[in-house]
Amino acid sequence: MFQNKLMLPGALLLALFLSGLPPAALARDLSTAQTALRIAQDEMKAAEAEHDADAQRVAATEKEMARLKKQLEEERKKAAQSEKRYVESKKRHDKAQAAFDQAWKR
Repeated sequence: MFQNKLMLPGALLLALFLSGLPPAALARDLSTAQTALRIAQDEMKAAEAEHDADAQRVAATEKEMARLKKQLEEERKKAAQSEKRYVESKKRHDKAQAAFDQAWKR
């Protein structure tokens, strides 16, 4: 990859030289091409940094979602257990209330 970066300016110079343009035009075209290359490299670096940051956020979010999913399952299990305990306690309460009402009537 590094070798291609070195070959591109050389190939560009050769192409411009063979095109028969005057030296001032060659220099202007080369300067424009070099500026365009630098802008493209800067844009690529910024896009790569943004991509890396986004990928890290996605990984962190996926990890958090897995943790929350596990927590949700645990809370559902606990809620089911507490519901069962509540239903059993209510049955005992209703039975005790009925016995108390019967005793009160006598």
